[in-house]
Amino acid sequence: MRAGRAAHLPQHPESVLDPVRRVEGVLKEVAALGHEGRAARRAAASRALAAAGLDRSLVRRRFPHQLSGGQQQRLALASALATGAGLLVLDEPTSGLDPVLARALARTVRSLADDGAGVLLLSHDLPTVRRTADRVVVLQHGRVVESGPAGEILAPDGPERHRATRTLLAAEHRATSSRVPAAANTPDSRQSGGVETRDIAVRRRSAAPLAGPVSLRFPSGSRTALLGPSGSGKTTFARVLAGLTPPTSGQVRLDGKPLPARIDRRGTAQRRAVQYVHQSSADSFERHRPVLRQLADTARLLRGVDGEEATEEARNLAASLGLESDDLSRTPERLSGGQLQRCALVRALTARPALLVCDEVTSALDTATRELVLDALPRLLVPAGTALLLISHDVPAVRWVAEEAVEFRAGRCVRHGPTEEVLGSYGEGVATARTMR
Repeated sequence: MRAGRAAHLPQHPESVLDPVRRVEGVLKEVAALGHEGRAARRAAASRALAAAGLDRSLVRRRFPHQLSGGQQQRLALASALATGAGLLVLDEPTSGLDPVLARALARTVRSLADDGAGVLLLSHDLPTVRRTADRVVVLQHGRVVESGPAGEILAPDGPERHRATRTLLAAEHRATSSRVPAAANTPDSRQSGGVETRDIAVRRRSAAPLAGPVSLRFPSGSRTALLGPSGSGKTTFARVLAGLTPPTSGQVRLDGKPLPARIDRRGTAQRRAVQYVHQSSADSFERHRPVLRQLADTARLLRGVDGEEATEEARNLAASLGLESDDLSRTPERLSGGQLQRCALVRALTARPALLVCDEVTSALDTATRELVLDALPRLLVPAGTALLLISHDVPAVRWVAEEAVEFRAGRCVRHGPTEEVLGSYGEGVATARTMR
């Protein structure tokens, strides 16, 4: 009875995207729930794509795996919009989006509400909440602890707020007002080795855009951020590093020696060397096994640590990221997106890799938890001298942890240097790229 009247955008967009069907065909089928006639369905699908910030001519014939994480997020939103539903339930709709797209999506949501749709926005993105919401409800441990007009609840200098609200607002203020110094590397952590790419290029129709060639070095102990608008090739580059997407040309090298292009051809030590925390963490866990056992498997299988020691190591790492023992005893479907995101980070860290690649690792975190993770992450890299590649649209997070930054645009590396120098023109570059597309 609710079909076409209420629409839900889940936190993990891949759960509603059909991997074997092209974009436009699925959208027209969804639109049939609220529109009669072929022309009306086609028009509804086109409007939904436009409202979600997607160019119909570029995506209509693609499969979901041919889209970037941000594009998949917007496609899932388009699926929710296609029926013309009167109630929209949107769960973290801006995760994985660059700042320009996040602001555009906020305008779209606000416009839908102004036109009469009811919108329930579930979000840790406080700037988006301010731009869209009339009222705010704050939950803690499954209970409402505060509610009221958005301008009142989220005002930094408003009346006395509940402790949960104050914690979120304080963390937001610290993140945007100044850079928190990252933990220093120990003297022996900056070794001469590390991971590097030489002239990496991907030129296949089935791959997300990465034209290349890209040559970058990640010395031991270094912290690098990878920036760029959604669809600029950041995730494809990360997948090449991890051996998940073979490049058309070029090499990934470890301590000067070539790594096999495919992960199934890499030995145990080589697989351990590059660990990749996926943007969609839920897909990387086995559904019916307790999370702690899965976290311990990495140290056991890749480092030869015995089961009890591996379990204790995973538990300690998880605690440093705010995960409790009760959380770890659950299966993945009983954890939130933010908890799974931190579990995926723990699992990668237990490998003690040469390079840790984090793809939007803060996107599902509230402001207080995000602060905890960003504060702990540099320290957790020190024991193994692990280099960090942080792929993120979260500019304050980049300032927090990265010493250097790289900007991708249209599949090419267009800027590389100290973080503040790259960020100085980053916003303008993203806006220009978005306008051109």
